[in-house]
Amino acid sequence: MKWLEVAVTVEPEYQDSVSQVLLDQGVQGLEIVDPDVFRQVLDENRYLDYADDGLIESYGDKAVIKAYISADRNAEELKSRLDKEFQSILGMIPGYSFRIRDDSEWKDNWKKYYKTFRISKRVVIKPTWEVYMPEGGEVVVELEPGMAFGTGTHETTKMCAEYLDELVIGDEKVLDLGCGTGILGIIAAKLGAGEVICVDIDDAAYKACTENVEKNGVSEKVRVVCGELKDIETEQYDIIVANIIADVILSLLPEFKKYSSDRTAILLSGIIADRREEVVSAVEKYGYHLVNEKKEGEWVAMHICTGS
Repeated sequence: MKWLEVAVTVEPEYQDSVSQVLLDQGVQGLEIVDPDVFRQVLDENRYLDYADDGLIESYGDKAVIKAYISADRNAEELKSRLDKEFQSILGMIPGYSFRIRDDSEWKDNWKKYYKTFRISKRVVIKPTWEVYMPEGGEVVVELEPGMAFGTGTHETTKMCAEYLDELVIGDEKVLDLGCGTGILGIIAAKLGAGEVICVDIDDAAYKACTENVEKNGVSEKVRVVCGELKDIETEQYDIIVANIIADVILSLLPEFKKYSSDRTAILLSGIIADRREEVVSAVEKYGYHLVNEKKEGEWVAMHICTGS
């Protein structure tokens, strides 16, 4: 399948703002190559010694954010919108480029640097092409990223995984909105959730999620739906995960009431720090209680509920 790739090169401190601008354009996939984070992940997980010679140095000292958009998108119109947003948020227009890419090429590129790593206390993420022997009590999720967003390396996904690790005890009913590759729904199932619904509006995400669910042997627990929240039966869930973007979260907050009780843990992520207050205000407006929150880099995640 063909995709329009938008590749933006910036200093690492701008990557979160650039990511938010790109996500706001309705991208189908987002790839962030931060050499500092890559070095840290490899070092913390003892894989630095196994990296190919020259691999780490090849990433330089700047972050590259690549967004993947349907190839039929008007590139000139998109460029005009991006220039305006970058100038408004960053005060400048960073260097970026467009080109047509094939998703098979994208998946092969991931293999150069996507390694097994621990995403939370109990959960380890393993790409399908690596071998990993779990140690006592570890839950291993095998992931084929495909073109969908959600590899576990981004702060927004990591914070949700940590919340699930804390909250899933056993037999919970979980709803994962904007599931991407299905990583969070699969984590919930492997931690012991009894039933998981993974939902994404994007067809590429639906396919990637379905494949990953099957690879992880959790098809009996996890159902994948291509659609929106309104396409899901109105019933109560123990945990609702919405790792999306602030604008979508704001639009969904009133609707979550139909799918939750006062005991439901609603996990919100994908919120850039600059919009935290706006989201907190909406949370209070719609009668939710902020239980706690996490912050990683420039991103915020929240655990809210309707109870006290």
